[in-house]
Amino acid sequence: AELVRWNMQRTPRGTGALDDEVSKRIQHMLAGTPHVAERRLPGEPDERVVEIRGNPMPGGGFVATFTDVTEFRRNEAELMRVAETLEQRVSQRTAELDSARNEAEKANRAKSRFLAAVSHDLAQPLNAAHLSTHALSQRLEHAQYRESVDNIFGALTSAENLLSSLLDISRLDGGRMQANIEAVEADLSR
Repeated sequence: AELVRWNMQRTPRGTGALDDEVSKRIQHMLAGTPHVAERRLPGEPDERVVEIRGNPMPGGGFVATFTDVTEFRRNEAELMRVAETLEQRVSQRTAELDSARNEAEKANRAKSRFLAAVSHDLAQPLNAAHLSTHALSQRLEHAQYRESVDNIFGALTSAENLLSSLLDISRLDGGRMQANIEAVEADLSR
C-alpha cells in the first residue's frame, strides 16, 4: 500500500481521492483481478503516456508492468486525424459526384425534350415537302424530270427516317418507350 501510495503521489491521476485510488489498487491485488490503466505524465517537451498492467501471480503476489505507449498513442491520434480527413474528403467528393450526376441527369432530360421537340417540329415541314414532291412527280410529263423528283423524294424519306429514329431515342431516354429485347439470329457468313 505504501509503494502504491508513493507511486500515485508522484504521477497525475484521475479525479478520485488518493486514499480511494490506493484502496482500489490494493483490492485488485488482494482479489487477484488483473487491471489495465493509462497515465499521462507531463514532461518536456511532450507528455508521456504509460500503460500500467497489473496481473496476479500463481501462488500469490502481484506483478505490474509499465510500458511507454506514447509513440503508439501519437500514431493512433494521427491515424484518427487522417481517417477523419479522409472521411471528410470522401463525403465532399460524394456530394460533388451527386451534384454532377444530378446535373447530368437534368441535361439528359433537357436533351430528350429538345430531341422530341425538334423531331416533331421538323417532321411537319418534311412531311409537307414529301407530299408536295409526290404530287409533283404525278404531274410531270417528262421522265427525265421524274428521276430528279424521285431523288428528292428518297432524300426526304431518309430525313424523315432519321427524325423518326431521333424521336424514338428521345422516347427511350425519357422512359416513354420500352425497348423490346429479344434474341435474333446473326448471319456472320458475309
